[in-house]
Amino acid sequence: MGSTGRKLVLPAVVLVMAVVGCTPGSDSATPKGQPASEVCGGFAADPVVATALEAIAGKGASLTSDGSEPDRVLTDLRKAARTPQSGKKRLRGIPLCRLETAGDEKDVLSITLREALAVPTSDASKEFVTSYSTGRLATSSDLFASIYFTCRMPAPAHEIVLVTELDRADENESDHPGIRDEQITLAHAAARHVAAALGCADTRLVRGVPAKAQS
Repeated sequence: MGSTGRKLVLPAVVLVMAVVGCTPGSDSATPKGQPASEVCGGFAADPVVATALEAIAGKGASLTSDGSEPDRVLTDLRKAARTPQSGKKRLRGIPLCRLETAGDEKDVLSITLREALAVPTSDASKEFVTSYSTGRLATSSDLFASIYFTCRMPAPAHEIVLVTELDRADENESDHPGIRDEQITLAHAAARHVAAALGCADTRLVRGVPAKAQS
């Protein structure tokens, strides 16, 4: 090939390589994520709550929430409040927020909500959990936190008991003093976020961060 042919071919090859290098599926593509304060509808928008989430996910972590179904949470819970109590079965949790770190897709935590048939007694697991003063029953252990609370929506809905459950991924490797407080802070913020959207009354959910229950 003559020198003129080489001059025409080389720029074309460089252009193709540049285009391929910028495709979304390439290693150089920047993964899209959100800061802790913006994920899952902004339930962690309060600085205290966002700090608790960053303590688990990592300071300044960029997070993705694929698999979260916040709209379905509200739709299904409204339906539950209009369904007669007789014959109800235990429902599976609906994913309000499932978080991974952007890029490496490392699991962080998931928060689900469901209707609870009853509030469990805390005596059986008392020695394994830390209890908090909010809702009907609030506890946090090493990888799990839950808050049971009452929700009375406007008529014709009837009063139901909801439970917010937080599962922290054990691969997250974020164990440290205060982790139980941070988990309950997140579960509580999610519970208040959903309760406000549903128009729940008589929730007994406190304002701010729940305090440890007096033993």
